[in-house]
Amino acid sequence: MWREIPLTYAVLEKLRKIDRPIKDDDLYSEVKKDLDYEVPFSDFLRSLMSLEIRGYISVSLIKENNRMITYLKNNELD
Repeated sequence: MWREIPLTYAVLEKLRKIDRPIKDDDLYSEVKKDLDYEVPFSDFLRSLMSLEIRGYISVSLIKENNRMITYLKNNELD
């Protein structure tokens, strides 16, 4: 599916604006508000995994199917 704004970019920008740890379901709701297209939760989780592999975020499991997302500022390139 073609997207005007890549999902990983939208997630990363939302985390930069929030600037605090946030639960994955809350972040998903926030990202969906900003986008003009439907985002499946599986695609959202894939983008989180991609950002974590690249070192932009940290994902911690709180309990089953509940994650805490933290933006890692010290990995910025600017």
